[in-house]
Amino acid sequence: MEVDHVYICTDRKAPAGEQLIEFGLIEGTSNRHLGQGTANRRFYFHNMMLELLWVEELDEVKSERTKPMRLYERCELRANNKSPFGIAFRPTDELDEKAPFPVWDYHPIYLPDFLKIQVAKETPLSEPMYFYLSFAARQDTYAKEKKEPLEHKIPLREVTFIRVYTNQKCALSEAANAINQLTHISLELSDENLMEIEFDNGVQKQFKDFRPHLPLIFRW
Repeated sequence: MEVDHVYICTDRKAPAGEQLIEFGLIEGTSNRHLGQGTANRRFYFHNMMLELLWVEELDEVKSERTKPMRLYERCELRANNKSPFGIAFRPTDELDEKAPFPVWDYHPIYLPDFLKIQVAKETPLSEPMYFYLSFAARQDTYAKEKKEPLEHKIPLREVTFIRVYTNQKCALSEAANAINQLTHISLELSDENLMEIEFDNGVQKQFKDFRPHLPLIFRW
């Protein structure tokens, strides 16, 4: 299992995305999640995508189908005790077909009936949303088909490590502990919500802190 993409809840239309563009990223296409009530701005790398997510339609995000996702609570009711992050995982090979944590199946109307999003059970809002996409693959395998930009003005290619700090005093959930067994991601207790994304093993020893616009640090 490996990270497919991450999201950060933002204000409507994600004005903070302009900070990423000024930094040197080339923005990909945006997306409206029909029936789910959310929309996004997206930035692609060879093996991962960064999504800035917001609530577009309150009625949809509060619907019986979407309500268990708790996207309204994360994106509209943001607070220090709620994580604004979501982390999507995908298989690393065809034998890796099952999430290593208990899940429930979410069937959004924007996906075909035979596909599902497997969402981790019994996780607090103080931790990120964890979910598994058994049908997902590396972004660069879709490059020609989707025509999303993978090369940026600043040379960031592969995400090699993600560290997520969660503003939580109690022990991490069962899902978080399972995720911490992976080698390319770490979930840590802290007094703030923050995500650090390392590119290309951090060989250049450079970093960019996007706070206060986004709770995000790039290292490369």
